[in-house]
Amino acid sequence: MMLNQYPFDREQLRVIPERVIKPGKPKKWRRHFVRLPWVWVERLQKAKRVSTYRLALVLVYEHWRTGARPVVLSNVFTQAEGLSSRSKWRAIAELERLGLIQVKRHQRRAPKVVLQYLKSELSRDQSGTTP
Repeated sequence: MMLNQYPFDREQLRVIPERVIKPGKPKKWRRHFVRLPWVWVERLQKAKRVSTYRLALVLVYEHWRTGARPVVLSNVFTQAEGLSSRSKWRAIAELERLGLIQVKRHQRRAPKVVLQYLKSELSRDQSGTTP
């Protein structure tokens, strides 16, 4: 066999290190801020646990992100936010007591949380009138 019988040139297939595009770091998505209705701020001032405040911020953000659908609070989700399952349940109970959320509980399943006082606050804000 002869080397010249192949129709391609080895020099054209050579990789030049300066021309190789290095994959960059994937951009990490970050949350920047959460906008709370003043009703929530006033009621959260009565909260006794830090976990309640942290869960409230996460819930408001998820409410916005999902388009106002009920938020499913799995243990995996709350642990990613730094809350243990016990802290999650205590915070849920306190937020419920403060009248900020309504919880749909199902046996052996993650609770679904519906936020209160957000719909009226958002509609008032979008109408252009300020309190």
